[in-house]
Amino acid sequence: MRKAKIGVVGAGWWSTEHHIPSLLGYDRVEFVGIADPKPDKLAGAADHYDVEGRYESHRELLAVPDLDGVVIAIPHAYHYEVAGDALDAGINVLLEKPMVLKAEQAWDLVRRADEKGLHLSIGYTFQHTRHALKAKEIVQSGAIGDIRFVSGVFASMVERYLRGVGNAYGGDFGYPVTAPEDNSYSDPAISGGGQGHLQITHAMGMAFWVMELRATQVFAMMESFDLAVDLVDAISYRLENGAIGTMGATGSIQPGQPPDQGIKYYGTKGFVRQDLANGRLDIHYNDGTSETHTDLSTEELYPAHMPSRSFADLVLDGGDNAAPAKFGAYTVEFLDAAYTSAASGQPASISQEGR
Repeated sequence: MRKAKIGVVGAGWWSTEHHIPSLLGYDRVEFVGIADPKPDKLAGAADHYDVEGRYESHRELLAVPDLDGVVIAIPHAYHYEVAGDALDAGINVLLEKPMVLKAEQAWDLVRRADEKGLHLSIGYTFQHTRHALKAKEIVQSGAIGDIRFVSGVFASMVERYLRGVGNAYGGDFGYPVTAPEDNSYSDPAISGGGQGHLQITHAMGMAFWVMELRATQVFAMMESFDLAVDLVDAISYRLENGAIGTMGATGSIQPGQPPDQGIKYYGTKGFVRQDLANGRLDIHYNDGTSETHTDLSTEELYPAHMPSRSFADLVLDGGDNAAPAKFGAYTVEFLDAAYTSAASGQPASISQEGR
């Protein structure tokens, strides 16, 4: 049985807690190694998981013969360069969210992948649940009619990261090898922004994937308070079919408090309620009927091991991409416009070129 030869770029928190152990434990993968320019991080990750392949730059990893794919899990500002290098080298890519920070970068990567016939996936975890697949199936079937309104909320526990406390939340996250660096999420030169790029990307990545509709105009208010990046965001937007939506988010949830994360899709024939935080899904039709799907188990709620394994399956077998880059690009251009709008106090339009 052929195995997918895959390596990981980045020896930080997310890759060492999720991607690396997931790939090492998957019998369809030949794990090639880890690349990271920081010797201590590289050694720590490779020693912890007993990995022989150690590369001081992503280009060294990309030069491995017959490499099938790379998982890129590095600070946001460096996604574009590294993913572009991988695609130019003819290597399939799983790129962590946010895909990139600028719309033109996102569409450039989509084009480069398409031109070379390569797979480009985005590391959205929620899309690997049965509820996500069902929500997309219902909406795309036309069962709730044409989308008219979308409402989303994403309240999450990231404020300490946005404040530059990288080792925060130790009681909630395992950090088996390393915690995030202090500036990974708090320095806008590295993160691009706060709650928007770090968290809203989850919800809007899901919404665009489920609806398969693109935003055309965005109006946003963002508040940083005493942080260098946004902590609270309120965004209104228009979709290409004329529907409108709202997205509200805060990173201020504290340990022990319940998160509030979900999306509601209202159509001309009914609506879907997708509760991401609690693993609930129900559909209500205008004829009075409804469907309630079995709640997700704790293990199903956030299957962090699945993006990398699904990527390996995609490389080996082809088929459907569980998190296509096109919808990652929809999300990037949405957030790019939101940050532009918040800075100017005016609505921002999204160019409909670049599909």
